[in-house]
Amino acid sequence: MPRHAISLVIVFTAAVIMVAGCGGGGGGDSPATSYLPMEVGNTWDYTLTLAPGLVPAQIQDGQQFPYHESVIGVAELQGTSYYVVQARREAVGEYPERIWQQFRREDREAIYARIGDPAYDLPILKLPPQRGDSWADPVFPEVMFTTAAVAEQVTVPAGTFTCVRVDQEYDTTVEGSDSPVHVTVRSWYARGVGLVRDETLEDNIVTSTLELESYHVQ
Repeated sequence: MPRHAISLVIVFTAAVIMVAGCGGGGGGDSPATSYLPMEVGNTWDYTLTLAPGLVPAQIQDGQQFPYHESVIGVAELQGTSYYVVQARREAVGEYPERIWQQFRREDREAIYARIGDPAYDLPILKLPPQRGDSWADPVFPEVMFTTAAVAEQVTVPAGTFTCVRVDQEYDTTVEGSDSPVHVTVRSWYARGVGLVRDETLEDNIVTSTLELESYHVQ
């Protein structure tokens, strides 16, 4: 099975024709109450840290990146409307700047990220959030999601938020190892704010974190 942890940092997909403006993206909550508010002009600024649980010293050696997301338009894909989110990881040291696009939508049942080739909609948060809910990736059923908490307090540089936490779990293989690695991706969403924190663990060792620094949500 491919390694495709659905941290929102790494949802890559092909570009489409964009239509600037408001609206689109399904019929879920309004931006003011959504757990992932989508409105053209919304922005989020994060710090992405690689391998903090493996080599903490690397945080001072090119392993910490400013990372930004902004809603830049809406797109129609196969008769369904999505918000187009531009993600940008700033250049740090020997690592060049990276810019890519993501596509997201929301309806009354879930918030979705459009991923894969061929592309499909992956539910990343079931609605309304209920602790203990679980669901599988529709293409890779061995990848499981669970709503682990619905009122968990999380403190990041942007403040303290009451969050829904979604855990994604699966096993994968690593080159040079005979044993599978268990991957857990934990994502915290705050109503009216969006993704507040995200962390990836491999065999219970933290390999990346994402923390919200500031945001602008209409």
